[in-house]
Amino acid sequence: MCTVSVDYLVRPLEVFDEVARVLRPGAPFVCTFSNRCFPTKAIRGCLATDDGFHVRLVAEYFRRSIGWDEPRAEQRPTPWPGDPLYAVWVRRSRMP
Repeated sequence: MCTVSVDYLVRPLEVFDEVARVLRPGAPFVCTFSNRCFPTKAIRGCLATDDGFHVRLVAEYFRRSIGWDEPRAEQRPTPWPGDPLYAVWVRRSRMP
């Protein structure tokens, strides 16, 4: 699980490739994030885009790295005003 950190990855494909390397086939990898971040530390792609693009960007990290099934995404609504929670997850491919 990668919780509220994907915004700060400067080499996300390398990180996703390495996670795929160490996970067993069929194991899940979940990235959760909000639309809040530290602007001085986050990558530009997360600062200059909307929430939908951010979700698609994380899903694209999975698609462009090696060893993952097709990613899925979901937003969890909050019953009160506050930060949204987004999740993009996938399973380690069973195929080499």
